[in-house]
Amino acid sequence: MVNIKKPLFWLSCSLVIPLYYGIISSYYALSQDYIVQDDVRQHVVWLQRFVDPQLFPNDLIADYFTSLAPVGYKFFYWMMAKLGIEPVILAKILPLFLALIATIYIYKLSLKIFPIPASAFLTCWLFNQLMWLNDDLISATPRAFVYPFFAAFLYYSIERSLIPLLISVALQGLFYPQLLLVELAILTLRLFDWRGIIPRFSQDKKNFLFWIAGLGVALLILLPVVINKSEFSIVTSTQMRVMPEFGWRGRNQYFGVNPLQFIFLGNSGIQIPLFPSIVWVGFALPFLSKSRFPLLNLITAEVKIVWQIVLASLGMFFFAHLLLPKLHLPSRYTLHSFRFVIAIAAGIVLLIFLNSGWRWWQNKRNTKSQFTKRESLGLGLIGIGATIVIIFPIIPPVFLGIFQTWVIGTEPTIYQFLSEQPKDTLIASLALDADNLPAFAERSNFVGREFALAYHPVYYEQMKQRAIALIDAQYSSDLSVTKKMIGKYKIDFFLIERKAFESDYLLQQEWSIRSSFKQHVFEVNERLKRGEIPALKRIGDRCSVLSTTKSILVDANCLKSIAISKN
Repeated sequence: MVNIKKPLFWLSCSLVIPLYYGIISSYYALSQDYIVQDDVRQHVVWLQRFVDPQLFPNDLIADYFTSLAPVGYKFFYWMMAKLGIEPVILAKILPLFLALIATIYIYKLSLKIFPIPASAFLTCWLFNQLMWLNDDLISATPRAFVYPFFAAFLYYSIERSLIPLLISVALQGLFYPQLLLVELAILTLRLFDWRGIIPRFSQDKKNFLFWIAGLGVALLILLPVVINKSEFSIVTSTQMRVMPEFGWRGRNQYFGVNPLQFIFLGNSGIQIPLFPSIVWVGFALPFLSKSRFPLLNLITAEVKIVWQIVLASLGMFFFAHLLLPKLHLPSRYTLHSFRFVIAIAAGIVLLIFLNSGWRWWQNKRNTKSQFTKRESLGLGLIGIGATIVIIFPIIPPVFLGIFQTWVIGTEPTIYQFLSEQPKDTLIASLALDADNLPAFAERSNFVGREFALAYHPVYYEQMKQRAIALIDAQYSSDLSVTKKMIGKYKIDFFLIERKAFESDYLLQQEWSIRSSFKQHVFEVNERLKRGEIPALKRIGDRCSVLSTTKSILVDANCLKSIAISKN
């Protein structure tokens, strides 16, 4: 069965996979007016200022997320904007090209480790499922660039090509610096010969050249980041431990996870891939016997890159925990790199199992042996399992609707109206749909769950104060409170859901009831339950400029004038 020839044929087959996922995903995203990938709302929308510098003026949220974006990432979107491709549009087509580049490198890397093109195809197939059945690649955010750059780094490490390797190192640092640290750890591990109980320095002088050059490039890339102190200094581990935002079910949950969550999910965990579950067969690779599976003898010495990735990733994962949160979230050092490891291992194991199954089948045919009931049942189960494994992940509603976390706007009339307002318009709302306003109306949102990240105290303290002010303004029975908030923050509109004044509406906002200001939320909710009627409920309709079945858009200046006339 195994044919080690026709590498171009199998490469062509491998490229069909990202083309399939990418074309369908891009078409889905481009065929609707109000659709955006979840994380694009945080990391891409603000880059629309490269097209129109007047957008989001004096916007705290826009300035915050723009300041956090890596230099290379911002430059890339700026350059494409100058070529006429808007960032939000680019984000919908970019994943396809990133996946194609990553697939080519993964295919070539796989052949270096296990020189059977069919196995390389299986690796690419599984690797693409790992990329497309989650929201990393499809987000077109900095972490989407991990896949082509890290794949290139691994390939050039094995190929021993210094200049391309240094380019991949630099690009990784400019787009996603966390993986740059993993790459440096891999280059460090390659300085040693690990055969035997005690590792010894490698006799290959080229390994030292690669390490020195890689370290030099990394320092050039990272030094400006270290020296340039951002106004948004990061939270400390002590602060994290006492903040509900980092606790169980908090907006930035880190602590309080159970062992299973630690392994598979969460910012503090390893995040071993759960889907597609077929990749778990890769864990069998270290336990397969060469006597039973002769194809294992074809695995080259370059397979050491796999365990080097594992050790480097786990090492940085450990240091991220130890230095929390100076190296940011520990999961960032294992989440992406482990997908490479498990795809490569699973591709090898599947090829070996398929080859063994084919040989067994051929033997049955040649000897004209009858299948036993047990064998027939086993073949049936394997057939059903194979069908599910092959068909289920390629069904568009599955990967589009379950894994890629697309957000579809539900208030097109409001988006259209707000997009026609002045560009410095500021909308205040407790509705979750308000998080979509910057993406769909290109107008600033005062505060919202999507943007309430607690990693930087200076920023988050302002988010907290805004949330408290908005809750008071929306639910106070005294309109002067609303008026004061409008004047202080220069609010132009309130977007209020029709159900906003129903009992326990505030308690449905989980991000706020598991926050540092949760006590204030509970107090306001208790006042409402006691029968206190908010001023906005009484007079909001008088200042309504737009009404839908779901929401009311209220003119803040109108409210302000009413408040003045009542005093």
